[in-house]
Amino acid sequence: MAKRANKLPQKTATYFVVSTFIIALMALSAGQSQATIKNMTPNNKSSSTLLSKTLVFSKFERQIAEKMSLDIRYFCPDINGKPSVPTAKHCRQAVTELPQALAQLISTTNVGGIVLFSENVQEIAQVVKLTYDIQQAAVKSDQGQPLIISMDQEGGRVARFAKMTGFAGNMAIGASYPQHGVHFATQVNSVIAKELKALGINNNYAPVVDVNTNVDNPVINTRSFGESPQQVAELGASAVNAIQAQGVMATLKHFPGHGDTHVDSHLGLPRVDHDRASIDKIDLAPFVWAIKHAKPAMIMTAHIQYPALDDSFFVSRSGEKLIRPATMSRKILTHLLRGEMAFEGIIATDALDMAGISHFFSEVEAVVETFIAGADLAVMPFKVRTPEDVAAFNIFIKAVAKELNQRIEQGDYQLAEFEQSIARLNDYKKQYITISNDSLAQQVLTAKAIIANEQHINTEQALADAAVTLLKNNQLLPLNVSAIKRLHFVVANQQELVALTYAATNALATKLCSIELATIKISHFVADTTKATVETELLINNADIVIATVDIKTASLVDLGGMDDLTPSYGSAAQQQQKLSYGSLLKQQLTVANKLNTPVILIAKGSPFLINEYSNLADVVLLNFDDRIYQDNHQQAISPGFNASLQVIFNEGKAQGKLPVTLKN
Repeated sequence: MAKRANKLPQKTATYFVVSTFIIALMALSAGQSQATIKNMTPNNKSSSTLLSKTLVFSKFERQIAEKMSLDIRYFCPDINGKPSVPTAKHCRQAVTELPQALAQLISTTNVGGIVLFSENVQEIAQVVKLTYDIQQAAVKSDQGQPLIISMDQEGGRVARFAKMTGFAGNMAIGASYPQHGVHFATQVNSVIAKELKALGINNNYAPVVDVNTNVDNPVINTRSFGESPQQVAELGASAVNAIQAQGVMATLKHFPGHGDTHVDSHLGLPRVDHDRASIDKIDLAPFVWAIKHAKPAMIMTAHIQYPALDDSFFVSRSGEKLIRPATMSRKILTHLLRGEMAFEGIIATDALDMAGISHFFSEVEAVVETFIAGADLAVMPFKVRTPEDVAAFNIFIKAVAKELNQRIEQGDYQLAEFEQSIARLNDYKKQYITISNDSLAQQVLTAKAIIANEQHINTEQALADAAVTLLKNNQLLPLNVSAIKRLHFVVANQQELVALTYAATNALATKLCSIELATIKISHFVADTTKATVETELLINNADIVIATVDIKTASLVDLGGMDDLTPSYGSAAQQQQKLSYGSLLKQQLTVANKLNTPVILIAKGSPFLINEYSNLADVVLLNFDDRIYQDNHQQAISPGFNASLQVIFNEGKAQGKLPVTLKN
């Protein structure tokens, strides 16, 4: 009896699957969450497999999937038929190799895109293999075409793959503009695109063309080229042209402008209260310019309320009445962007799992609303973390198709628009996405020869040299190097100490002979290993110059990719305390130097808007924006910003950069 009970007749099994699907659709139509979808899905492995194989997609449903781009940041497979984690929320197993379940999802659903994050990209050969496998799965689909593989590689603060050439970010490029024009926007983005293409990534979620007019903006900040709409427009268009010249799709973001917000859309729903004249003059100007001068393949929407552009309301899942965000606004995406601005490329949403959307809409509602608004590609609309999620995603596609079809029947949306959107996606895929004829081994060799090669690293250093900006100089520079015998460094960690010492030694070597260089003594205070004592005060007292470093930025989930399921671990008390501790220790050390009349030079990276509390304690302040420290081929810690700053300090060089934003007094 027990054996017969475990073997359902085929007809009964099919009935069970179909019934499950119908119940799930009913729940989805009522606006239930993804959790509800999963609860309606069989929990054991065999049932999930049966469900994924039994569901057959219509042409319309496959086209719905084409208009979705999923992240595969984590995936936790079943182990011996049982889930490896209690729930998808607990899954933290990074996808560095494509699991069979995800390969099958790509092949069976015709999903239109995949988004990669830092967890997915660890080594060059591994990334090339991952993107290769993704495309091999894609060409096995009914559509038989490769898909869009995207990544946020802006440079600076947002750069997902640490092995690529890093760069100092958009505000550094903005700082170079008065002297170098669009040169570095072109050079930097050309390098980034070459490296992405070598890895098999065909869409860069860059450049940011938000005009940063709000000093309290936590999410844009140094990601912006600056506060001048025309400067941002010219640099943004040059970046687009450079990226697309390398055969990679560029993405202007975040439409219609994220520059004047103080709320992070990863955590809430920002609102911009500019009048239409200001919107045209400031927020929209870079988009208008780039559409005319660069023809970007993609524009990404912002989860932001713009009452002057659309003051209509929606009722949130909690019953709250709110102004419709741009991502869900037909007035903004279709009438303004498509109509008035004549944009012909792909309209992609910002991540739909961000709180600016997910707190107010169910997953099905969010996708349907943004499609009706005019978006071509729904980015990260549904989390796939377990085999159960794969089955649930299949149901989700059908639920979206059912709801969208109903809205078409009601006259809220035209089938012709839907078909135009599919044609647009396919057209850009044909233009930018190709499968290499080279073997996988050859593709790896090619990528290794391109990623962070000497020429690209030299471009990174050239930007750092051009961007370093002198914010303050109390008649200390230029230094009389021959009079310096003792230096004292104040740094956050050992890596900074090594990179700063290397930069100082190289800069001094251009001014002093080897014998003179050997007489200079360097002492240090390293915050994560050194305690402030009487001895450290003595070192400061004996020093001719104190050189200190600080990294200043406002915390944002953008640094991690904006995933709401990472919120508890981001900005933890321990992390915040570590930052506060160094800030306090730095001020303490600089206060001691001031008391002892030892000159202080502060080398800062990050946001210029947050520097006042430190700059008041320094005689000289040099800003490097989003500098990074990397290991060269000799395992030497290198900081392009430190290199640039120390050349200014010791080699009588002039800081070339000009701050592209206005600071508070």
